[in-house]
Amino acid sequence: MRIAILSDIHGNADALVAVLDDLAGRSVDATLCLGDHLSGPLEARRTADMLMASPVSCIAGNHDRALVSTPRSEMGPSDGHAYDQLSGAHIAWLKGLPASLSVGPVIAWHGTPASDVEYWLETVEGGRMRLADRDTVEARARVSTAAIGPSSLLLCGHTHMPRVIRLKSGATVVNPGSVGLQGYTDDAPVHIMQVGAPEARYAIAEKRAIGWAVVHHAVPYDTANVVRLAREAGRPEWASALESGWIA
Repeated sequence: MRIAILSDIHGNADALVAVLDDLAGRSVDATLCLGDHLSGPLEARRTADMLMASPVSCIAGNHDRALVSTPRSEMGPSDGHAYDQLSGAHIAWLKGLPASLSVGPVIAWHGTPASDVEYWLETVEGGRMRLADRDTVEARARVSTAAIGPSSLLLCGHTHMPRVIRLKSGATVVNPGSVGLQGYTDDAPVHIMQVGAPEARYAIAEKRAIGWAVVHHAVPYDTANVVRLAREAGRPEWASALESGWIA
């Protein structure tokens, strides 16, 4: 079994094209996308159209949930920008996305098994993200985990940070990183995330006799269009992250 894992496109259709083109040259049995597909000052409509026409199996992230549950007047700038591009068909597609997905020994969530807004593998400290300690990672896994065994592959996104973690049970947790945004700021609590390079990220996991082999891919693409869109939308922090992978 070979699984391609995508997450956190955030309306970056150019990055999604680069990842799907890269995937076309590789053999996988299924492609999963872990949510936050559209929110941002970029191309939500184009991204949604591509995903809806593809065989990619998608789940909902916290921003996807917000797009269908929050009044437009209460949306933040990223959700609002995306919402204004969407049709009724796009909203219906978002409403139909599940919060989690299981494919054989693979189980996917956006955040943790308990919450789509909780960081699973990271902890915020001093305004930045760091790897969470082992007991915290294990505690965040202990919700609805009856089906999780030593050969399970557990998938999460949300933090945009590529990681592979092994639980005490033997299960493997993978965050593929973000397809579309390699840096962001957040205010709950205040912190930044920055990968330090602008390439589009995804991962491929392959089931082997003694466990899962995971390869993270960083795919270069021309960022000029998305940087321009972010600047035109008045989002300099997005422009910086898209251009360099750093928050200026």
